[in-house]
Amino acid sequence: MSGFPALPELYVTPSAAQGLRDEAARRLQWVLSPEQMRDLALLMDGAMFPLRGYLAQADHAAVAAGGRLASGAFWPLPLALEVSAGFAATLEPGEDIALCAPDGAVLAILSVTDRWGGDPLLLGERVKGLPPPPGRAGHLTPNALRAWFRAAGCTRVVAELGTAVTLRPDAGAAVVLPLAGEAAWQAIAARNHGATHLDTGGDAALRALAAEVGLEPLG
Repeated sequence: MSGFPALPELYVTPSAAQGLRDEAARRLQWVLSPEQMRDLALLMDGAMFPLRGYLAQADHAAVAAGGRLASGAFWPLPLALEVSAGFAATLEPGEDIALCAPDGAVLAILSVTDRWGGDPLLLGERVKGLPPPPGRAGHLTPNALRAWFRAAGCTRVVAELGTAVTLRPDAGAAVVLPLAGEAAWQAIAARNHGATHLDTGGDAALRALAAEVGLEPLG
């Protein structure tokens, strides 16, 4: 975590963006719900690193069963794209689909390699995104915060978990990330946004969680 290096994002380059839009016009289009738009934004801007897209079926099953990917890597969220059975019936194996906002704006292309379930049906695999997706303030994205911590000369950023994630850098003001959910997801999001330490309050489970996600425990 030293130096707060930038994380990989899932956006295509600006020069490739128009080609992606042209491609999307020829693809089936799925209109995302507000919750799906939020998840896609988190996925594309690096908050869900190391994911490169929605989970494949084997990873989804492994996470649902034990909180780990099929590789054994720690990951708590069984993230797949839910679509209707009617929409899925029109998909050909290996087809790409466009992911769109309710106003029709194309946000990303999903290369569907896995689909399973009933209604809703679940889709997984790689995402290529058009920057920037709506729904998240740019100054709260992982790489924007990491750049701010670097510029401020921070050496330590302590994460506190609760109804939101609070990051307390050793230089500058605290930052509150409106990311609710279970502690495991919040800890991963905190790490990806630049946290180096986790305030555990002496809780053994949180100390173990800090070790899983690569944060130094405090308390």
